[in-house]
Amino acid sequence: MRKFMYSLLVATVSLGLTAGLARGQGRAAEKDELDSRAITVNKLADQHGGMREAIHDVSVETGVPLEKVQRMQEQHPDAGAAGIMIACTIADNAKGNPESYLSRHVNGKGWGAIARENNVPLEKINERLSKLEHDLGSGASGQLHPTGRDRSRNSRY
Repeated sequence: MRKFMYSLLVATVSLGLTAGLARGQGRAAEKDELDSRAITVNKLADQHGGMREAIHDVSVETGVPLEKVQRMQEQHPDAGAAGIMIACTIADNAKGNPESYLSRHVNGKGWGAIARENNVPLEKINERLSKLEHDLGSGASGQLHPTGRDRSRNSRY
């Protein structure tokens, strides 16, 4: 009976350790995913010289005033448009100050960990990053008029 109890205890401990390691690897993957995604979006903004447009898109998408987004970009230029978008998305969901989330990230905390601590779904952050990436890639910012038509082309009307 004692051997059985010891075997059961060892099995339980080993399963617990395995689950803990797997969860830790999953969290590291989430951090890597968000950080690499942010790098990709920031490179896209740099390629198109569209940091001004990207900052405007962040403001429109998240509802954070443009002046505040610009101030965040000036204080943390290395965060890029993607970092500011992530901070604003977390703040929108957690009802906090985006500058505090951005500061935590700049000081070494991963985006995945910040999002988890504030119960913000990673899907929501990825949706916003996808929209920003699409806007930057298509050059949509400032290109179309409110009607959605490009007026720079010759029109017969």
